[in-house]
Amino acid sequence: MAPRVQFATAGDGVRIAYTVSGTGPPLFWLPHFLASHVQLEWEFPQKFVYTRLAQQFTVVRFDCRGLGLSDREVDDISLEARMGDLDAVASRIGAERFALVGIEGGGNLAVSYALAHPERVSHLVLINWTPRFRDEASGARLRALGLLLKQDWEMLAQNVGGVAFGYDTPIATGYARLVRASVNQPTAIRYGQLLEEEDFLPVLPQVAAEALVLHSEENSYASEASARTVAASIPNACFRTFEGGLPRHIFQLLDAIADFVPGAPAPDVRPAAPAPAPAPLPGAASLTDRELEILVLVARGLSNREMADQLVLSPRTIERHLENLYRKTGSRNRAEATAYAFTRGLVDQPG
Repeated sequence: MAPRVQFATAGDGVRIAYTVSGTGPPLFWLPHFLASHVQLEWEFPQKFVYTRLAQQFTVVRFDCRGLGLSDREVDDISLEARMGDLDAVASRIGAERFALVGIEGGGNLAVSYALAHPERVSHLVLINWTPRFRDEASGARLRALGLLLKQDWEMLAQNVGGVAFGYDTPIATGYARLVRASVNQPTAIRYGQLLEEEDFLPVLPQVAAEALVLHSEENSYASEASARTVAASIPNACFRTFEGGLPRHIFQLLDAIADFVPGAPAPDVRPAAPAPAPAPLPGAASLTDRELEILVLVARGLSNREMADQLVLSPRTIERHLENLYRKTGSRNRAEATAYAFTRGLVDQPG
């Protein structure tokens, strides 16, 4: 169940919507401006992120001014004003010292606050963040999304979800709905312009907090070179990279955060693993765990789209794994792969 939406009032009178869930040391999760809606996001996969972290932390989410359920018609959306929003929420819940997690554009606010209030930030986590978004904007993908932001808002909402989660998937559709509810086009353009103007590279050596820099190889915002520069520039920082896109390694990413930021002890809340298959005959050992997982789903009759949705992977990634397992098993099609799974005891034959 989604936590109750509450409101804090910033120093200039702007009302800021926020939620609090879990127990333990406070941890603020600061997302990208295109996907910030403290109520609707609990209908989207973010709810898993918050639920997992809430086992060890008091997870605080708030919509910055102009976004989500916070006051939308505001003149000032500067970093200073947004730091005031964070202050207002922290004061309202009585949090004196806390960890900050900034994902993508949310990293700008996280770093700014850590610089301005080093005594209040215990740990800093930056996910797929770059200190100079304008440098990354030279990439064809971000340049195209920037044009869509100004010229075709509806198309942007559809494509930003497709880029992140694979086109024509239920997750991408839900993400498009979240984007539309989070921000209107004029405000999105203003936030986008700020991202292009802000430059944190010169001030990173001044960050005093312990920092963890996490990088997804297939993310749409930051290059690995940029992420490594961030980790090298912050005096007390460590770096970790993950293969593929964010949904693929969400468990590992959340574990990395939980290991880095001291929190209350928590049980493993990941979904229970399926019952182990009977030991396969020789020949299946060369398949990776993911390829074996997909092979079993093929044998059970799931389509590529259904497998992508169930495993939170892109259809392209599913196709790549299928090509690999076809090659390793000597199969030419799904029927032969299914026969391979049956004869190796990976799944029970029907009937």
